[in-house]
Amino acid sequence: MAWLRDVDRWFIDEVLPHRAVFRRHATRLVSPGEAEDLVQEAYARAIDASHHREIANARGFVLTIIRNLAFERHRRAAIVRIEHLADLGALEIADAAPDQFAVLSGTIELGRLMALLDMLPQQQRAVVKLRRIEGMPPKDIAVRLGLSISTVEKHLAKGLAMLASALQETPTPDEGVTVSTLWRRHQHQRN
Repeated sequence: MAWLRDVDRWFIDEVLPHRAVFRRHATRLVSPGEAEDLVQEAYARAIDASHHREIANARGFVLTIIRNLAFERHRRAAIVRIEHLADLGALEIADAAPDQFAVLSGTIELGRLMALLDMLPQQQRAVVKLRRIEGMPPKDIAVRLGLSISTVEKHLAKGLAMLASALQETPTPDEGVTVSTLWRRHQHQRN
């Protein structure tokens, strides 16, 4: 069998011995008629893995592929049997939604960014909002604000640099520091 590739040998030695386990697992997650298709699709993905030499546990790797494929099928399906949902729930799939801390800290950071954005000089604020928030191309911003494209790009670059610098600093609320002041401090520290 000299014609076998390295990945083929790995597949025969490490994956195929567990085929009964893979079929049982797939049958728990999808209907018996779909189980074999699910296993075959998992095999195809496993054999395409460019990092097969680095996989320490081929059985666990293929079981994870099967679980992810089943989850994807259920997510796309219009009708899902309740037994399969119960089995997917037992797999302890992590919720991808951010936790309360992440939501709260994101809200605080967004509020801080919006306050700093409002402190930018008027032209820079307008350009940054139109480009980064509304997604408008520089050419359209130039037409809308009556500026050259070069000027729009300069305002955007300077406004973003000022925001980045201001976000790195943490002034106390009673300082009354503006973004321009923070930018000058940053420029002074660099020199």
